[in-house]
Amino acid sequence: MKASIAFHALALSVLVTAAAGAQVGYPPNRSPFVDIERTQEITLLGGYFSAARDPAGTAPRSGALTGVHYEWRASGPAHLTAEFAHIGSSHELIDPAKIGAARDLGVVNRSLYSFDAGLAMSLTGARTWHQIAPLLKLGAGFVSDLKGTPDSSGFKFGTRFAFTWGGGVRWIPSATGRFAVRVDVTNRLYTIGYPESFYVPPTGGTAVLSDGQARSFWTNNPAFTLGISRLF
Repeated sequence: MKASIAFHALALSVLVTAAAGAQVGYPPNRSPFVDIERTQEITLLGGYFSAARDPAGTAPRSGALTGVHYEWRASGPAHLTAEFAHIGSSHELIDPAKIGAARDLGVVNRSLYSFDAGLAMSLTGARTWHQIAPLLKLGAGFVSDLKGTPDSSGFKFGTRFAFTWGGGVRWIPSATGRFAVRVDVTNRLYTIGYPESFYVPPTGGTAVLSDGQARSFWTNNPAFTLGISRLF
């Protein structure tokens, strides 16, 4: 009986030791994983917004993006985020009642403003792996040109609800440091809508759009950004 108890105790000791060794994996001073001590960060962003090309060519176009991003590690791998961005966009003016070259009224500059809030998940938890921390993110917000009335063609972008998603990588050289660098790809999914005038043929010509073209549809508009972060 005593031999049996001793055998089971020895077996349990071996299992515990093996489990502890499997959990540690690396000596603490050589582990590729390092805890991130600071839980908040604010980032200045710069990059490029790649707008979807629409059939009529009147929707907001691609342009440079600048903005500010806030992130708070709420628990474990979960981060709450908020972002505001300015997009140096432009769009084409047309006159749907005219034909040929006379229809094109030129391109005008019209900035877009974007705001979204959401949730990001760090794939390495509250730690870095070899000083990097990849993440995935999902959110919602709006994109607006701050215009409440249609342009001369009858087209209006206005303020559009937007879903956002994407991913990125943060480079945090020091767990106790106050600065980091991040690269992100963020897609903004919003709708484009056309006025009825785009479907009415002018005298002696064809309409801007055929009846088979949807009046409203969703578009994907990715942005690529590089940011410098202040951790606190």
